[in-house]
Amino acid sequence: MIKHLKPYDFVNALVITGVLFILSSSLFALGAGFVVHSISQSQVEELNAFSTEIKEQFQEHGLDWLLDDLELDQRPVWNRAESLVRLDEHDNLFKVVQSGVLLLGSELIFDADDVATWQTLSLGSDQEFELLTLRVDLDDALFVTILQPRSYEATLVSSAFLQWYAFVSLPLLGGLFTLVLIRIFQQQKQTAQIKSTLLQIAKSPDSKRLPVSKKQSRENDIANSINMMLDDITDLHGTMKTMSVGIAHDLKTPLSRVANRLQSMQHDISDPSLIETHLTHASSDLNSVISTFNNLVRLNSIESGQHKDRFIKINLSDLIDDLAQSYEPVFEDSGRTLVRSTVSEVYCVGDPDLISQLICNLLENALEYSDTGAQVWVRLQSHTGSALLQIGDDGPGIPEVDQPHVFDRFYRGDISRGRPGNGLGLSIVQAICQVHGANLTLLTNQTGAVFNIEVPISK
Repeated sequence: MIKHLKPYDFVNALVITGVLFILSSSLFALGAGFVVHSISQSQVEELNAFSTEIKEQFQEHGLDWLLDDLELDQRPVWNRAESLVRLDEHDNLFKVVQSGVLLLGSELIFDADDVATWQTLSLGSDQEFELLTLRVDLDDALFVTILQPRSYEATLVSSAFLQWYAFVSLPLLGGLFTLVLIRIFQQQKQTAQIKSTLLQIAKSPDSKRLPVSKKQSRENDIANSINMMLDDITDLHGTMKTMSVGIAHDLKTPLSRVANRLQSMQHDISDPSLIETHLTHASSDLNSVISTFNNLVRLNSIESGQHKDRFIKINLSDLIDDLAQSYEPVFEDSGRTLVRSTVSEVYCVGDPDLISQLICNLLENALEYSDTGAQVWVRLQSHTGSALLQIGDDGPGIPEVDQPHVFDRFYRGDISRGRPGNGLGLSIVQAICQVHGANLTLLTNQTGAVFNIEVPISK
């Protein structure tokens, strides 16, 4: 079949093959760099969290307990050879220094700051390690320095990419370059522009996208596909980072308390009253963990759209009135006032349970964060094609710095960090609005927190 192709068509076929190969190589490099960056960033976050844990353990239990927890109490000082063995095995190195004297840990000399930092440690012409360093000050004279090699996963991804690039990419790229040399010269300006853009994307995936011209072409189709994929990767990375950090943060504290309770039970095993107290607190912490997972499952279920199978015509006016009447005694007992103002016979299509949860989440939010004596209101107005549902309060409101993030998963502003919760309530509200085609807005420049929801109505 190839022998019937005209020379120009054959060159075009080679050009398309070459361009696709270059793009796939660049995407593979971008993907490998993205994975390595994500793993390295997670490693930094984990080490910072570990430093916080070390400080807490030292303040609560003292140095001996901390050394025992780090498995350093029975170890001598590691010399250079022993330290290199640990680094080759991807194990952490520690230095425990008091008043300038090394108590325990590695003899290797390296600098570290109080913020986790990547640096290269050269130990000879053939020994070089990419390491994460952190100094944890325990008191004025005592500090622990941690030296952590780059994770095995990140090293494996980098090595695999370099091997692929050296043994597969370069030979094939050289052969294709020879075949399409004429075409490359004809499109030199376009190729240079694409290459420059791809290099910028490789450094920062969410900062730039491939240019797309108005005329239809295969190159434009490819550029559009890559841009869409980069957008999806950026969104996915942001979601994964937020969820992983949020889950770790929300589960670490209650699970740590449960572990401490179990240790305390061993000491108080002979006192039934103390055992009961420990069990009560442990049960409460475990319920908090279960609540977080239940809300995550609920949020995923809503976002999947499976509830659309249960959509029916709802009398939104009656639903709001019933919920407001059930909450009025709760607000009254808390010293707050709930005022409702709804027009009658407003209908929408949706899941009654989800709409009820949306309203309940916003009312409970107002109940939790408004001051005693505050007024909370529920209003429903009918417009052409939509209804405006407003739930708000005249409390302290949401700080301006927190407003752009109120719907992010696990986000909790400074005002809510000391209160029960997992930062998923407003995320669930947003997901319910999206599945119903409703527009959710947090009004700015308000005395309190005021949410507007434009709900499509059914006539």
